[in-house]
Amino acid sequence: MLTEHCSKKRKFKSDYQHEKISKRLKTSIKHKKILSNIECLPNEIFYQIFSYLTDRELLNSFCFTIKNKRFDELIRNRTSINFRSIQRSQLIHLIYKNSLINQKILRQIHLFNDDNTPGSINLFFNLYSFDLFPNLKILVLDQPEQTDLIKLMKYFSKLEHLSIRLSTLVRMPSIVYTNLYSSVLCSSLKSLTIIDDPDEPITLPKNMSLPYLKNLTLGSLTSFDIQKIFQSAPKLSYFKFHLNSEQSDTQNEQYINTNITKIDIDAPRAEFELISKILFQTRKLKSLKISCRGESAWVWECFIRSFLPNLIDFRFKFDIRQRNISILEYEQDWWTKIKKWIVIGHPLSSVFYTLPFIDTKLTLNARTAFRQQNCFSSKLSNEYSNIRQLILTLNPLGFKLCQSNDVYFNNIDSLTLIDYKNSQKPVSHLSTLINLINIRHLTIDHRMRSGTFLLLIKEMPQLNSISGQDVAFSAITNKFQNEIVISFLKKNIQKLTISPSKACDDIRYVSQLCVVFSHITHINLSLKWAIDIWPWLKLSNLSSATVFCRHGSFINLINDPANHKWFFNCTYELRSHQDLRLWIQ
Repeated sequence: MLTEHCSKKRKFKSDYQHEKISKRLKTSIKHKKILSNIECLPNEIFYQIFSYLTDRELLNSFCFTIKNKRFDELIRNRTSINFRSIQRSQLIHLIYKNSLINQKILRQIHLFNDDNTPGSINLFFNLYSFDLFPNLKILVLDQPEQTDLIKLMKYFSKLEHLSIRLSTLVRMPSIVYTNLYSSVLCSSLKSLTIIDDPDEPITLPKNMSLPYLKNLTLGSLTSFDIQKIFQSAPKLSYFKFHLNSEQSDTQNEQYINTNITKIDIDAPRAEFELISKILFQTRKLKSLKISCRGESAWVWECFIRSFLPNLIDFRFKFDIRQRNISILEYEQDWWTKIKKWIVIGHPLSSVFYTLPFIDTKLTLNARTAFRQQNCFSSKLSNEYSNIRQLILTLNPLGFKLCQSNDVYFNNIDSLTLIDYKNSQKPVSHLSTLINLINIRHLTIDHRMRSGTFLLLIKEMPQLNSISGQDVAFSAITNKFQNEIVISFLKKNIQKLTISPSKACDDIRYVSQLCVVFSHITHINLSLKWAIDIWPWLKLSNLSSATVFCRHGSFINLINDPANHKWFFNCTYELRSHQDLRLWIQ
């Protein structure tokens, strides 16, 4: 009997293994058939497919998931890399160790030091020496650290296109900025972008030579600085800058005729007189985008007719405070029929602007809803096509706008919902106002309820970041009882921004929140005491954090001998004794 039982057991085990092997073979055969069909495509088709994917998507789809020598070789021989969202571990263990970069043929590199990829620029150039990229022509650096800039400055003159976005939160010593501008403003660059805090003035070198420069984007410049650039860059065709009108001196300036065809000026405090002296030197101008103090339509018309005869595209935002200017001036035939420039005047504010609205951020409330009801000319064009960040206060008048077909926000990626009550404002109406599919970041208040939140997230498949007060997260989880909402937050949310309901209070529900958001990789915290940071730093997947406290000091916390070991294993940056940014290894 025992022998018979053992025999049946062996037979059952053998049949199970046979079935398992059979399934594996069928899957393998099917997989090979798919691969064989794909491999029939020429390399050009693959490179076209690659152009639609981020590097993270590309590596996950064709390299890490599918083991195929041809795909590895195609990826290795790309001439451009963009490491947005590529984690440090992936860079070291998957890209570097598998030799997925061909340094000899690479022409373009994009590197980021944002919250997702802290310290990546330094790591990349520790793994790959700049000298080993003989054909590199384009370099994009996002928020490089001071040590990164000092290390790389000597190579900038060898490039054709350079783009640097500096951190506006942490200022470097002035000598670093001076050396940076000296290293790039005497070179053979064709395109240069340095994005800096517009309130921080730039010190340009005395002797500048940019004989090949065609595209230039810089921060805060005086009119004297602009004149120096006009003289040193004879081939310049596109120029974007912030005009520091308070320090501008137009005396003893020599005027020259430039070749600029497109210019973008941010000058909210500048008067027309100063603007006109700059534009007077751009007679070949075809496209002008400007934010400045308002002037009458007749003055602008006369200037454009006389000095900008080639101007086709004119987009502006004029501040008309304390000016006797009527919107009717901009509704004359020359503006609307000849030039076809549609100008809107906000009835409850002091702004005139062309369509589409030139800003990327908009607050939509009773005022904008009222204007939308009364300014029918805005319906002739997609007024808000440039808007990426929308702050939506849905009072009754704003809710009425949701039910209209006249306004639609198609490109929103960050949405803030204020006063969103589920009984009054159904999600179906919200989706007629906004394209919810593209939204990646959502900010909510305590009025949001779990039922409404569930309906919202069904319409937001790309949502991975959320902001709110502690009471807001208690509300959407129904006091941490709604398992469906909790499951979604655990699975999809990677970034969290959280603060107490009152600035002087502690964050409540810390233990519950740490469970709900146990899988996040980045957190922004506003704390009462510096020592309150510890429960959040124990989150298992956390890789970076930005923290502000109102009491206590992070310096004391870091210098405490009991905490030395923990802070030794991470990288941190102190903006002040109450403002901390850190990256966990």
